[in-house]
Amino acid sequence: MSTSNPIGVFIPLSEVFTGVENNIETFKNLMSRLSRADTLFWCARLNYVVSSSSEIDHMTRQQFGLSQFLTSKEIDAVNDFVQRFGGPQRVTIFFRGQILELIRCVTLYCHDHPGDGTTFKDPEIRRTFAKAALIASDIWAKRVFGNRFSLDGGPALARERALGSIRKSIEDASSAPNLVRALGRGWALFSEYFPRYYLPFENEFESSFGLSLEQYYICTCSIITNFMNPHAEKMGTGIFDANSLGQSTPYRQILKKYLANESQTPDEMKEALWGKSDFNFSNFDDLPSYDYRSLRERPILRVEDGRAIILDPLFYSEKASIGPLFQILKGNVSREKSNEIFGAFGNAFENYACDILKRIFPDIASTMTQRLSCNITLQQSNQSGKTIEIDACLNDVTEIVLFEMKAVWIREDEILTDEHENFLEHLRKKYGVSEESSIDRKTKGIGQLARLIKVMSTEEFSMLNKDFSEAQLIYSILLVHDPSLGAPVYGNFLASEFKAYISPDVELRSGELRKGRLRIAPLIIMTVEDLENLETSLEHFGFRDLLSDYSRTCIDRLVSLHNYIASSNYGKKIYHSRWVAGKALELLDKTKEAVFPGEEVDMGKIFDK
Repeated sequence: MSTSNPIGVFIPLSEVFTGVENNIETFKNLMSRLSRADTLFWCARLNYVVSSSSEIDHMTRQQFGLSQFLTSKEIDAVNDFVQRFGGPQRVTIFFRGQILELIRCVTLYCHDHPGDGTTFKDPEIRRTFAKAALIASDIWAKRVFGNRFSLDGGPALARERALGSIRKSIEDASSAPNLVRALGRGWALFSEYFPRYYLPFENEFESSFGLSLEQYYICTCSIITNFMNPHAEKMGTGIFDANSLGQSTPYRQILKKYLANESQTPDEMKEALWGKSDFNFSNFDDLPSYDYRSLRERPILRVEDGRAIILDPLFYSEKASIGPLFQILKGNVSREKSNEIFGAFGNAFENYACDILKRIFPDIASTMTQRLSCNITLQQSNQSGKTIEIDACLNDVTEIVLFEMKAVWIREDEILTDEHENFLEHLRKKYGVSEESSIDRKTKGIGQLARLIKVMSTEEFSMLNKDFSEAQLIYSILLVHDPSLGAPVYGNFLASEFKAYISPDVELRSGELRKGRLRIAPLIIMTVEDLENLETSLEHFGFRDLLSDYSRTCIDRLVSLHNYIASSNYGKKIYHSRWVAGKALELLDKTKEAVFPGEEVDMGKIFDK
């Protein structure tokens, strides 16, 4: 298990290319020398290496780029900078956010040159690409960081101001989700769980996409297994012929229809990213905000001669894990309909997570009480008859673990706003307490947990619900679908909100809160990836030991549970979920039968550990 690789320090243009000015005119000039399609393919190839889900280490990923684009003298300059600024694990030359920034600008400023397809054989063209990439790092940094890391107002305010930048920087430096997890979870959620709560799903999906759900996943799996193999002999290739893909198989027309939906040409990319007008920017500050939506929706690049490639491994992995949900939300979907669909997915996610918990904590026939309960309703008051609902509860008599499960999405245009309070309010709207219209619930996520604990702390509740009468310590877990909520500092912000909602009687020196007779550990954020990993890994350590050690070591929750596990001894005991891998292999069997009949497909190279 690894943490998301942080950006760390990136190299200024002047450290490698002395005398080259870092401004928009230089950037435009550099871009004019690059052939558009070739450059997009090299962006995708480099992005594949630096952000794929393989276990290739940070240093090896960076060395791939250095060896491709720089001379030995320039590599010496890089190494000198690296030694001065903390070593190879702290310095990054090429990273996902930089490459996505470069992709956007390539569609605006580059044109196809004669000999496209071979132009990068020229070493000077490769050096030109490297110069443009280093300038793109600055463009990205200005957009993502700005002045959001100012310490004006003190550390607490600085953390809140930086939340949007932290999310984007981690997201833009992260590796794509593990391929097993993306395929296995997505296939399970949409073939088994989601249709239980949204009956028209499969018909609406096929009507919208033109393929059945199974055909969609077989196509996705076939491309992943062939063109996103992290153990491929030539690291970072991944180019395939869209015109001949699957031509000798029964799936040829199905794959053709799939690619028509999931791919785009450079001209289509330009129009989606910039609109129909040409822009003549005088400085980098004039560049508009960057909406990744068009790349998310169609993450495959194809050109006229049939060459195609995955532009971004993370966006393509998202296609496997949540693509079908957003497919049925395309078009003129009313707010009421959208809320119905998202609500159904939230129920499906809760059911999916509860099933994982049930496999981790199965009922033991010899015991009188049930340790794990899901979707339970408890009596709150004898007089009013009010009840409270709990998504899941692990009851160890004196220690209680409460789970509240949320599958919601943060709007891209809310993250890097000029007023950081707008983003904080958006987080509260999704996960806490906010002022909303009558259409939406005002209390969600941590607000629901806090309200539950307030009730549980009363003597009346203890008398009415005897199974909780001996409870002393409460762990509250917000289990989320969003992997970026596991970024640093988010746990601190949400734990602070949680504490405010509880209004504790006293805050203990241990960081725990006292409310009535109960001690309450600070809020814990757990991603679905963390839960999936724990399913198999808890054969090697105790769940309450993990929660206790995390709470004692990371009282302020500045470090996420995910990163704590990765950096502690627990990280050595983490294994991917066998159940999720089984779902991915189930899909692979369907793919082999449909697309590769009679062929041997060795998936051990991809589906390892």
